[in-house]
Amino acid sequence: MHRMPDAAFCSQETYLNRTTLLILMACLTMTARLLAGPVPLRAETLAEAVDAILHSHPEVRSAVHSRQAVATQVNQARADYFPSVDILAGSGTGRVYDPGDSDIDPRELTISLRQNLFAGFATLNETRRQQSRSRAAAFRLQAISENIALKTSRVYLDVLRQQDLLQLARENLIIHQRISDQIRLRSESGISTRTDMEQITSRLALARANEITARTNLMDAKTSYQAVVGHLPGELIQPPLLDQELPADLEKAQAMALREHPSLKSAEADLAARQARARVARSSLLPRIDLEVDRSWKEEFDDSNSGQDDLVAMVRLRYNLFRGGRDQASRLETSHLVQEARELRNNIRRQIIESIRLSWMAYQSVRERLPFLETRVQASRATARAYTKQWNIGRRTLLDVLDAEAERIDAERDMVHARYDLIYACCRILNGSGRLVHTLGLKWPREARIDNHDQSSEKRQDS
Repeated sequence: MHRMPDAAFCSQETYLNRTTLLILMACLTMTARLLAGPVPLRAETLAEAVDAILHSHPEVRSAVHSRQAVATQVNQARADYFPSVDILAGSGTGRVYDPGDSDIDPRELTISLRQNLFAGFATLNETRRQQSRSRAAAFRLQAISENIALKTSRVYLDVLRQQDLLQLARENLIIHQRISDQIRLRSESGISTRTDMEQITSRLALARANEITARTNLMDAKTSYQAVVGHLPGELIQPPLLDQELPADLEKAQAMALREHPSLKSAEADLAARQARARVARSSLLPRIDLEVDRSWKEEFDDSNSGQDDLVAMVRLRYNLFRGGRDQASRLETSHLVQEARELRNNIRRQIIESIRLSWMAYQSVRERLPFLETRVQASRATARAYTKQWNIGRRTLLDVLDAEAERIDAERDMVHARYDLIYACCRILNGSGRLVHTLGLKWPREARIDNHDQSSEKRQDS
C-alpha cells in the first residue's frame, strides 16, 4: 500500500486547517454585518442620500406636521364667514303653587342662527394672518430641508474624505515598511548604520500610529453619517462639483440669496402675520353687526297647558364704549410685536449676507489654491522618486528619503482636503441661496409648496 510522505501529509493538513480558518472567518464576518444592521446593497449617490433623508429625518417630519397644523388654522379663521346654527332643547318637570297646585311637564326647542355681517374687518385680517403663518411654516420647512441636505452633504463628503486619507496612511505605512526591510537587510550586510535603523523605526512607528488615527477618523465619519442619514454608509460615489450651477460673482450670489433664501421668506411672512394681527386688534374700534334668527317652541311652562311658538329675526349692532383699557393695551402689544418681527427679519438678512460671503470666499480660496496644490503634489512625487533612486546608489541619506516621502504624503493629504472642501463650498453657496435640493435634482417635501390659496392678496407693509 502506498503511503503519503510526511511532508506532503503535513502540507495537506496545513492547507485544510487554513481553509477551515478562512471559512470560519467568513462566517464571523457575515454574522457581524447582519448584527450591525441594514447596509445599502449598492453604491449610494449624494442625491439618493439626501432624497432618503428628506422623507425620514425627524427634524423634517416635525416641520411637516407643524406646517399641516398651521394650515388648518386658515380654515378655522375662514369659519367666521359662515353662519353659526345652534339647537337648544329641554324637557323636565315642575309644579305650580299659585294659583292652585298643579304639575307641569315643560318642554322647549329653539333653533338659533347667527350670521356676522360686520366685525371691523377682523375676520378678513385674521384669515390673512393665518395665511401668512401658513406660508411662513412652508418656507421654514424649505429652509430645514436645505439645511438637512447641506448636513447630509457634509457627512457624505467626510466619509469619502476619510477613506482617501486612510488610503494615504496605509500607503505611507507600506512605504515605511519597505524602507525598514531594506534598512534591516543593509544593516545585516554592514552597509547601514544603527542610526539609520533607529530613524526608520521611529518613522515606522509614527506611520502605524497615523494609520490607526485615520481608521478611527473614518469610523467617526461613518458614525456621523449614520446619525444624519439613518444607516451606515456602504459604497459611496464621488459627487460632481456642482460649480456650473453657481452665480457668476459674489454680488450675484448675494442678490440671489436675498431673493431666494427660504429663511428670509419665512421671516417676511412672519412680519406680514404680525401686521395682520395688529389690524385685527384695531377692529375693536369699530362696531359689530350680526343677524340673529331664533325659532322657538315651548310647552307647559305654566298651568294653562298652553304652547308658545315664536320666530324672531333681528339685526343687532354692538359697539363697546369702555373695556378698562384692554383694547388700547392690545394694540400697543401688537405694535411692539410688529417691530420685533421686523428686527428679526433684518437680523436674518445680515446672517444670510454673512453666510453667503463666507461661503463664496471659501470657494474662491480653495479654487485658487488647487493649481498650486496640484503642482506641489507632482513635484513632491518626482522628488520622492528621485531621492529613493539616489539613496539606492548612495547619493542621498535615509533622512532625505524619509523627509521627501513625508512631504509627498503631506501634499497628497492637502490635495484631498482641498478637493472635498471645494465640493462642500459649492454646496454651501447653493444652500445659501436655497437651491441645493433642486440642484441635486430633488424636490422639497410636498407640504413645503406654496399653493395659490396660501397667497395673501395684501401687499407687505414695511417702512
